[in-house]
Amino acid sequence: MVSTFSRSPAGLVVRPLRTADHEAVRRLHERLNAYDTYMRFFTVCPAHLAALAEAICVADPRHYGLGAFVDGTLVGVANYVALDAGDASEEVEFALVVDDDYRMHGIGTMLLTRLAAAARQRGVTRMRAEILAQNAMVLQVIRDLGWSAALHRDRAEMHLDLDLGDVPSSAVAGG
Repeated sequence: MVSTFSRSPAGLVVRPLRTADHEAVRRLHERLNAYDTYMRFFTVCPAHLAALAEAICVADPRHYGLGAFVDGTLVGVANYVALDAGDASEEVEFALVVDDDYRMHGIGTMLLTRLAAAARQRGVTRMRAEILAQNAMVLQVIRDLGWSAALHRDRAEMHLDLDLGDVPSSAVAGG
């Protein structure tokens, strides 16, 4: 695995998100510039940030979210939501966002590694994501994690269909 980042910032804490974190999640998404908003949502004007923030902070068998905090400020989020109906799911879709000021420090890689480990512990066998082909930062994180073989291009989008059984346990150990 090739590292493309510098040292993690001092005071970095990664932990599961709680209901009380929804305002911090909303504020993180509101801080994104137009380009980063488009990379995350495939639109520059998401109208649902408050509802999204609440959904990201739900902790139940169908949802899970991790936050990266630096000195108490949320600077990154990785979360998943179940794709199957019912109380639990073996297949989830995930998303990732890191504040522009905190990129290139390994936060995205750390968040996705820990998210995959949490998913595996909860019985998830497949993780999926839709990524714009021009989103070089997230695609580099995917490559750094060794997940490139699970990427497939469809015009302007990259589809990640990751079988967690194909990923060595050391690659989702929670870093």
